[in-house]
Amino acid sequence: MKVIFTLFLSLLIAQCDKNLNSKIESLLQTQLGHTLLSTAQLALQTNTPLDRIIDTLQDLEDKYQKDQKEEDQENREFQQKCDTDLSDLNTEIDAINRMKVKIQGAIDQLKASIESKKKILNDKNALRKNLKKGMNEVDVIREYQEKIYEEKRGEVGKIIKTLEEVKLVYATKLRTNFLELQTEKTKVQPEVFAEVTKQLVSFGKFKSIGKPFQNIIDFMIQMSKNGNNIGVLRNIIDLSESLIRQIDEIWQVERKAEEERVRWYAEYQKFMNTDFKIYDKEIGELEAQLQSLKDRLAENEKKMDDLNIRLESKEYTKEDRRNECQQAAYDYTQRRTSRQEDRNIVSEVVGLLNVNMRDLKETLAQKMAAGDHI
Repeated sequence: MKVIFTLFLSLLIAQCDKNLNSKIESLLQTQLGHTLLSTAQLALQTNTPLDRIIDTLQDLEDKYQKDQKEEDQENREFQQKCDTDLSDLNTEIDAINRMKVKIQGAIDQLKASIESKKKILNDKNALRKNLKKGMNEVDVIREYQEKIYEEKRGEVGKIIKTLEEVKLVYATKLRTNFLELQTEKTKVQPEVFAEVTKQLVSFGKFKSIGKPFQNIIDFMIQMSKNGNNIGVLRNIIDLSESLIRQIDEIWQVERKAEEERVRWYAEYQKFMNTDFKIYDKEIGELEAQLQSLKDRLAENEKKMDDLNIRLESKEYTKEDRRNECQQAAYDYTQRRTSRQEDRNIVSEVVGLLNVNMRDLKETLAQKMAAGDHI
C-alpha cells in the first residue's frame, strides 16, 4: 500500500511538472506573458523580494479591473447617447415623412384644381372665340349690306339725275318753242329726241331699277324714238316726274330699312361688347386664379424638394451615427476581451508566483540553461 501511494505521488508530481511547463509555454506565447515572465525572472535573479513582485502584478491586475470598470461606464453612457441620438433622428425623420405626406396631398389637390381651372378657362376661351366668330360673320354681312346700300343709293341718285335731265331737256325745248307750239301736232326737232333717248338708254346699266320701272323706261325710250310732237314731250315729262316721285318713295323705304339695320347693328355691337366684357373679366379672373394655383404649386414643390434634401441628410446622419455606434461597440468588445485576456495572464502569473514559486524559478532557469530566450 505504501508503495502504491509513493507511485501515485510520483505520477502526480510528474503531472504537476507537466502542467507547469504547459502553462509557462502558453504564457510565453503571448507578448504580455512573455514580458511578465521575463520581468519576474529578472527580479528573482536580482533577489527582489517576492512580495514586491506580487504586489506590482496585483496592482497591474487591479488597474486592468479599474480601467475596465471606467470603460464599461463610458461605453454605457456612449451607447445611451447613441440610442438618444438615433431616437431623435428617427423622430425627425418621422416628422419629415409626415410633412411630406401633408405637402404631397396639397400638391395633388393643387394639380387637380389647376386641371379643373384649365378646363373651365379653355371652355370660356372657346365660347369667346365662337362669340367673336359670330360677331365677325355679322360684321361681314353688315359690310356687305352697307356696300349694297351705297351702290343702290348711287344708282338711284343717278337715275333721278337722269330723269331730271330728261325733264330739263324737254322742258327747255318746250319753253324755247312755246310761241311756236300751236297744236299737239307741232313738230319737235329729231335731235331732241335723240338726246333724250341716249339718257334713257343709260338706265339699262342700273341694277336698282325694278322690272315695272324698266318697262316704263322702255316705253319712254320708244316714245322718244317714234314721237316728234309736243304731246309726246309732255307725256315723257309727266312720266319722268311720276318716276322720280315713285323712285323717291321706294328709296325712302330703303333708307328707313337701312337706318333700322344701322340701329340694330349698333344694339348688337353694344350687346356683344357687354358679353365680351363679361367673358374677358371671367377669363382674367380665371387666369389670375390659375397663376395663383401655379405659384402655390411651385412653393409646395420647392418645400417637397427641401424636405427630400433634409430627409436624405437625416437618413445619412442616422446611418453614419449607427455605424459609428456599432463600430464603437465592436471596438469596446475587442478592448474588453483583450483587457480581460491580459488580466487573466497577470492573474495566472500571480498564481504561479504564489503557488509554484520554486518550480517556476527552476523551470525558467532550466529554459535559460537550455538556450531558450525568455
